Amino acid sequence: MKKRWFLGLVATLVLYLGLTFWFGFANVMRSLAALPWWCWVLVPAFVVLGYLLLFQRWQFYLRQLGHPLPWRPSGRIYAAGLSLVAAPGRSGEALRGLWLQRLHGIPMQVGVGVTLAERVTDLAGALLVLAWGLGGRVLPALLACAGTLAIGAWLLTHPAALRRLESFLDRLPAHRRWRGLTRLLREALGAVSRLRRLLRPWPLLVGTALATLVWLIEATALMGLVQTQGDPLALTQAAVIRTAMALGGILSFLPAGVGTAEATAIGLAVAFGVDRSAALAVTLVLRVCTVLLPTAVGVLVLARQKEGGQGEGGEGVDA
Repeated sequence: MKKRWFLGLVATLVLYLGLTFWFGFANVMRSLAALPWWCWVLVPAFVVLGYLLLFQRWQFYLRQLGHPLPWRPSGRIYAAGLSLVAAPGRSGEALRGLWLQRLHGIPMQVGVGVTLAERVTDLAGALLVLAWGLGGRVLPALLACAGTLAIGAWLLTHPAALRRLESFLDRLPAHRRWRGLTRLLREALGAVSRLRRLLRPWPLLVGTALATLVWLIEATALMGLVQTQGDPLALTQAAVIRTAMALGGILSFLPAGVGTAEATAIGLAVAFGVDRSAALAVTLVLRVCTVLLPTAVGVLVLARQKEGGQGEGGEGVDA
């Protein structure tokens, strides 16, 4: 895993160096230098606030599934999962399910189901914010898209569909070669059944509302960064840039959406009248705060957990 992270970091550095020289090294450095010092405090604070809200969603989902945890041990697992925030589609955070099982005896399906619900509500919140930012003209189309996704998720998690899938697994040959795959698929079905419980109206509403609020907080940080560069940017425009940037990164299936997220953010910012060099500088700051900062926190917590587990002869979180 360390090798993959190193290669991803190298690719990111190469990308930003290439963009910096393409847009003009002196111009980009001037844009970065123009940022007030408090931006490096306020923007990370906004991101931390967002993750605190998302942690409340995590706690809420665990309670909904009947496995509440005190905030301290739950917070350690949640924070350790941030080390995998750069995984494609943030899918690596499903590893929290394994840590819940090892440390607290909670079925792994619970943690994986919570992660699936988090991604669904993140997407729903992003679509709502994007629709608000683009105006009423695209609202019906985005609502239709969200409705289609909701119907698809409901059908996928329907008990009848799950029973058919379970009967299919029962008919698979009882061969050693299939045993591991069958066990994995059964765990996935269990996680999907948990997801269905979290897609009921009240959990879905709470999760989507928290995700929407976090998108708006990060959009506000983006708007403030751009305005320090002397370029006017409305909150609706910043909301479009932030959500489209995230969606573009997810659709690329690349770690942290490297390349596509940057291209989406810079392209939209320039289309809204932001200078290219300023757009690159702001994108760099936002990516550091929303990807590198959480990842670093997660890695530190994970390392501390490992040291604590080894020192006490117990079992720490293991990635």
